[in-house]
Amino acid sequence: MFTRVPEPGRAKTRLVPPLTADQAAALQRAMTEDLLERLDRTFGAAAAEAPPLSLEVRCDGRFSPGALEVPKSWATTSQGSGDLGERLARATRGARRDGIGRLVIIGSDAPLLPLPLVGAAFSGLADRDALVAPAEDGGYVLIGLALERVPPAAVDSLFAGIPWGTGAVREATAEAARRAGLGFGELAGHWDVDRPEDLPRLAASIRALDAAARPRRTGGVLTALGF
Repeated sequence: MFTRVPEPGRAKTRLVPPLTADQAAALQRAMTEDLLERLDRTFGAAAAEAPPLSLEVRCDGRFSPGALEVPKSWATTSQGSGDLGERLARATRGARRDGIGRLVIIGSDAPLLPLPLVGAAFSGLADRDALVAPAEDGGYVLIGLALERVPPAAVDSLFAGIPWGTGAVREATAEAARRAGLGFGELAGHWDVDRPEDLPRLAASIRALDAAARPRRTGGVLTALGF
């Protein structure tokens, strides 16, 4: 998982206003911790039949104990410097050095991400070199890479020259895969929380869930904010 350390003024800045910087940081933390908890229940040591996965949080910003509540089975690493593409490429190189064959990277902006998408990504990499789960805004909420057979230069090309933060990210990534000769696929799409209009949608989506399935931290922050 790629996320930001929830520091006011750096976290979820596109939600300010209507939120204050402190409120946006609190929401960022809540969404990250809720998604980590869900992932850990399904894929981590807390799972009934934990799959053989290496689980890691890569933080953008200065991470210190207490900045985020991270499950014990997850490693915590800095993303390092550079734009998002450089940081993603660095993560893939580190995963390759660690002997990881199939890598799935998700962000923390989709607290209601359907977890079957994560399993589908690992399965889909059996016959795809790269795949994404598109986001409604033109980006993606998940990217999967078959490091076990794709050369490093081809993987790096998926993150070079991408117009990050725009609605052309997914399309540019698909084109980069085509130019590199990679087998590219897409999973079902989802939506993430980036804009003020996403806040009432998120609150309504959480209320529509069964009580046991609701992301408690995120729901609590939104309720406190009046959504």
